[in-house]
Amino acid sequence: MKILALNASPRKEGNTAKVLKEMTKDHADVDLDYFDLNSLNIKDCQGCLHCKKTEVCAIKDDMQMLYKKIKECDALVLGSPIYFGAETATLKAFIDRLYALLEFGKPPAKYASRLKGKKQAIVVLTCGNPKGKEIYAAEADRLFKMWPGLGFQDVHVYVIGGNQPAGNILELTDAQAMVKECQQLLGD
Repeated sequence: MKILALNASPRKEGNTAKVLKEMTKDHADVDLDYFDLNSLNIKDCQGCLHCKKTEVCAIKDDMQMLYKKIKECDALVLGSPIYFGAETATLKAFIDRLYALLEFGKPPAKYASRLKGKKQAIVVLTCGNPKGKEIYAAEADRLFKMWPGLGFQDVHVYVIGGNQPAGNILELTDAQAMVKECQQLLGD
């Protein structure tokens, strides 16, 4: 199995990174690529529609490498802290650039995915609010609903609340249960 894990937190060793690394470690027969999105050069989508005419994004940055890895992966694992009620700007820019993976579809569908094969998406949102799961349910639902349109058939979204910037998220019961479930989803 090929796994692409993307940390959208600016903290390379923060809670979100800890959860992603714990979820994806120690898998037998797994090809893992892990990136901190904040360290990559990812520009905002320009809405130029070049990708609809040529199947390639006009912006030459690190997304070109990520497009290739997304097409090759079996599972895409994303993690982001929640800042002011939503994913980080880094993750939002990445998500907007996934527009290049869609082509104009035949009616009645407006778009069709360019991705092939059965793909899995796991999204983990972390936040300090202990009631984050309830408060950010709409955010989780929005992220859950977008992945099937991109060609991901097996989608899981989690919100882990109650962690602190200097805390250890892996000590939280909800985080431990989510890590265990994700390890099973990823073939552990």
